[in-house]
Amino acid sequence: MKNLKALTQKTLAGLAFLAVGFSTTAAVAVPAHHQVITQGPNGASKLVKVAMTSQPHATRQLSPFNLAYMAYQGWFTNEGIPAASQLVRNYRVGRISAQEVAQAAVQTNRLSADTLNDASYLNSLDNQLEALSQVD
Repeated sequence: MKNLKALTQKTLAGLAFLAVGFSTTAAVAVPAHHQVITQGPNGASKLVKVAMTSQPHATRQLSPFNLAYMAYQGWFTNEGIPAASQLVRNYRVGRISAQEVAQAAVQTNRLSADTLNDASYLNSLDNQLEALSQVD
């Protein structure tokens, strides 16, 4: 049981590392909550302390590939970008553009605002959206 618990914790830590690993970060100091969480003897978590600290704010730089697939998976529906087949359909008829997808990512702080002026990035994102919309 201990080995399974340790393996599960290591697996979750590894997945969290991978989730952060697909992006790069730029540091900007902003106030943030710092939480200290401990784990009890039976596996229950307990919040011990919440404090305000100055912590770097991560501005992520997603690859055009990751951004296109995040849009397809529905990460930006609250920003007006439809998911899955509706995204593909709207892209094909010109209702959704790479610029709009990138803007949605900027609004959710998943992409740097500077990227909106990067023609190379937007062209690559457009190519990824085009690849998604190809009929097999």
